[in-house]
Amino acid sequence: AAALIALCAAATVAAWWWHPGGPAWGKASATRGGGAAIRGPRGWPVLGSLLELMGERPHVALASLAHAHGAASLMALSLGATRVVLTSVPSVARELLTSTSFADRPIKQSARLLLFHRAIGFASYGPYWRNLRRVAATHLFSPRQIAAHEWLRQRNTREMMRRMEASMEMRGWVGVRSHLQHASLANIMGSVFGIKDYSADHRHEMDDLEAMVREGFDLLGEVNFNDHLEWFWAWFDRRSAAVERRSRALAARVKVFVQKLIDEKRAAAAAAAAAAGRSGQDHPPPSERSEDFIDVLLSLSDEEKLSDEDMIAVLWVRRMKK
Repeated sequence: AAALIALCAAATVAAWWWHPGGPAWGKASATRGGGAAIRGPRGWPVLGSLLELMGERPHVALASLAHAHGAASLMALSLGATRVVLTSVPSVARELLTSTSFADRPIKQSARLLLFHRAIGFASYGPYWRNLRRVAATHLFSPRQIAAHEWLRQRNTREMMRRMEASMEMRGWVGVRSHLQHASLANIMGSVFGIKDYSADHRHEMDDLEAMVREGFDLLGEVNFNDHLEWFWAWFDRRSAAVERRSRALAARVKVFVQKLIDEKRAAAAAAAAAAGRSGQDHPPPSERSEDFIDVLLSLSDEEKLSDEDMIAVLWVRRMKK
């Protein structure tokens, strides 16, 4: 009986593996049925094409697979138990990203622990996501909000060019990446968090944020087998536990960092309102108003208002995407 069960299990796995796209697509076809198969590599039994991501240049390996299977426009592959579609055609990518059929996408363990599931990029499709989208379109990325920070972008660009010129004169060459990263960080510190000067009072905050972003990118880039083989790989991969531990520690640091800025903004707004009330004004004069993202989120009406936890996620993911 045990041998028969093992034989049936092996036959099932083999049948799933034989399906175009690999075992995850084979299992979905067997359990849900229907639909024409998308071309793609079968990969390995159980693992699918996970091993293709373990090299130094996974994007090159995936492009080679798409070329080999004549599937540049749309390719199916399996990452363990996760079904994946991949395209190299911008118009197809646009169609996939705007389709509600792909609205709920799998999210990595590290991304979930780092609060990405509460921001617009990975939040589950539904009322909460629609509110985030409305807030982003109407308030955070409105033409008025973008124009309000034009002076900041121009200032940061001028300072970046001056630093690059100085580096060229001193060394004879320029490492462009570090200058772009510094300008991006300065822009986000001003437009998202409202810190627009570079005095010693804020230098440590910029350094802390830069370190957290670097750690976040490292964690998001880790190939974590536990994301796709949780039922199997957790017994073998100690790195999965390390990724989880580092992600939880970083999320705690992010919450403390952003919550402090939110609390400072909330206290400043309350003080400004009290001062305006004493002077008989309804609001502080425009020159005293800040246009950063924290202020925008704090000023939302009741039906759009986000909790502090959600604001932290939105602000943090905005910095990571930058």
